[in-house]
Amino acid sequence: MKLFLTLGLGVVAGMAIAEGTAKSPATNEVVRVTAAPLPRYRVATNDSGTLLDLPPEQSPFTVDTFTEDFIRERNATDLDQLITLQPGIYQGGKTVMARQAGTYTIRGYSGSEVLLGGVPLTGGVATFLDPTLLERVDIVKGPVGGAYGSQMGNMTDLMGAGGSIVLRTKRPSFAEDFYDFLARGSYSKASGRRAKVAADVNQVFAEERAAVRVPMAYEWRKPGWAPSDAGYGHTFSAAPSLSFRLTDRLEAGLDLFYQYSDQPAYQGVRTRYGKPYGSGWDDTYTRPGDRMRFETWGGTFRLDGEVTDWLALRTRVSFFQTENRYDYRGPYSNTGFDPDPAGTTRYEWGAGDRLQRNFYAGQDAILKFETWGVEHQFLVGANVTVKESSGWGGFVSSGRGSVITEENYLQTIKASGYSDTRQAKIGLTVQELAQWKGLSILFGLRADWHDSVNHVHAWTYSPRFGLSYDILEQGWAILFANVSLTDTPNFNYKRWPDNTGTSASDYLDSTWRAVQKEAGLRLNPVGSLWLSAALFRIDQSNAPIAMTDDYTGEGYYADDGKTYSQGVEFSASGDITDNWSLYLAYAYIDYYDKTNGLRFDRFPPHAVSFWTSYKAPWLGDAVFGFGGRWRDAWMMTFRGSPAGEDQVAKRLLTFDASVDFPLSDHLTLGLAIRNIFDSRGVESARNLQAFANDGRTIELSLHGRF
Repeated sequence: MKLFLTLGLGVVAGMAIAEGTAKSPATNEVVRVTAAPLPRYRVATNDSGTLLDLPPEQSPFTVDTFTEDFIRERNATDLDQLITLQPGIYQGGKTVMARQAGTYTIRGYSGSEVLLGGVPLTGGVATFLDPTLLERVDIVKGPVGGAYGSQMGNMTDLMGAGGSIVLRTKRPSFAEDFYDFLARGSYSKASGRRAKVAADVNQVFAEERAAVRVPMAYEWRKPGWAPSDAGYGHTFSAAPSLSFRLTDRLEAGLDLFYQYSDQPAYQGVRTRYGKPYGSGWDDTYTRPGDRMRFETWGGTFRLDGEVTDWLALRTRVSFFQTENRYDYRGPYSNTGFDPDPAGTTRYEWGAGDRLQRNFYAGQDAILKFETWGVEHQFLVGANVTVKESSGWGGFVSSGRGSVITEENYLQTIKASGYSDTRQAKIGLTVQELAQWKGLSILFGLRADWHDSVNHVHAWTYSPRFGLSYDILEQGWAILFANVSLTDTPNFNYKRWPDNTGTSASDYLDSTWRAVQKEAGLRLNPVGSLWLSAALFRIDQSNAPIAMTDDYTGEGYYADDGKTYSQGVEFSASGDITDNWSLYLAYAYIDYYDKTNGLRFDRFPPHAVSFWTSYKAPWLGDAVFGFGGRWRDAWMMTFRGSPAGEDQVAKRLLTFDASVDFPLSDHLTLGLAIRNIFDSRGVESARNLQAFANDGRTIELSLHGRF
């Protein structure tokens, strides 16, 4: 009965939508909308990573893209679930309560920040961002300091050595008016019930000089692991966007964003030898009243386009704010956990109330000219980023003689104090792209001035060089290679054990560095399908490592950390025929801690993901989808080191299938089964708090476009 009630909610809501028609703003004639077009998995051009609009096959760097069609087809619950469909990318715990919440590991290095249109988001909100709002997700691989500067996360995190994730919310279209509606329900015995209602409305007005688009979504959720009296969760998201054509080639716009979420709090389960220890995959330590609530709002003003034939501008001014409140009980996240039947099992309590704000302003000017047959795009840019965080929050544990109890944990956390931090960064960028026949050469330098707490200042420099070469000048076989460096200050790592931490001289004044060398080949064998293969190696040096004074036992840091990550990546994306699309990706990663002489699988060494869609003209243009994902086993870690031989995440293999069947020119009925064989395992982990993947899930949806 629960299954039919949940699935029925989505369909009934969609059936209640009044039918309408879309009119072309130019002719005022009815536009015929195809109910189930073939999904497209490749973009024509992209500026992520290079800062210049280029066909992705011509980029000297690796940028993988999830298109709007791919995002809709895969129907991820949130950004975190969507990102994990890309092999080689991992997240340290699906939570807004962890220290690096909302950041990802790319090519073996953690702390990669999520940018919204090139602008940093606040807090861990990106983890739970609704993909319904997104037009595109670009995953930029390798050190990104040369493009976006040294990334700034928490005050003592290494950021941006492996890459970055760049989101783009849906922007207005000047081509047509449309009304897009979606109602979806899902049921999983293990993971619970969900229902979503979403709308996407686009309107053109002012004689085609202005357009507005409003995508929004509401999701109701009853998690399978939550106590029966814990209540449900709900999330509302919206990303209104307004665009103005100032001239035929220059466009101004305002992209707004809002998301509010109130959910039962969850910090996973403990595992041993890859299985839940003392519980099931969907059990919980959560109390009925434990909640996590966050509210994010903000927006970006943008100005894009050509002022003249030789000058293009890109302007961004943005502000984002997140208030994050949480109160929960979870499994003890440190090593040394040993459940005791007598009731002395260790728990971890977390609580907090923090306000985070990000300010950003940036201006790029791109000069276009030609010399002796060589086409140039010369970029000069400057921007400023300010990140502020205030409030209180933390974690405490219980058991084994600890004085921390359920009655006094909140007072203990609050007693740890209120913190108010601020970071500022001013960046200057110079970059040149030269193109001659089939050869493209890009080189540039980014310089950043940093200001942090205790008046700590530093300059960093991040150069990069890349090239791509169309071997036969036929546009189907392209070599590419790059060398890039990211340089970031070691702020707020205490230099000596007896330092008081009250002045700049008490902290490390060095910078850590990540250098990538990459080479690869891209081929276009058929249709718009592109194959890409790449070899890479990233060496990180001067990273802070924790030390302990032999006499006092007091902790401090030394900048002696050295690691490397090397690997192979393969991908295929695009259309094989007019009716057949494919996305396929594979990643191999070898990570080595040179400082401690440790080589271990810190992340799955091998991972594969694929999804294919086929449009069947012989069955009413129904679109069938099928895909799967496989991850190799990997070692769970504690503070970057192996947590023990018993803390391993086993191999995980899942398969999904879907069908979208047109009911009319305007309505499409969808059915999907996720994780067909109900395979369960560790999806991600914050220390030793393991978050499981979703169990077998059945989805029913109704999509209308008018």
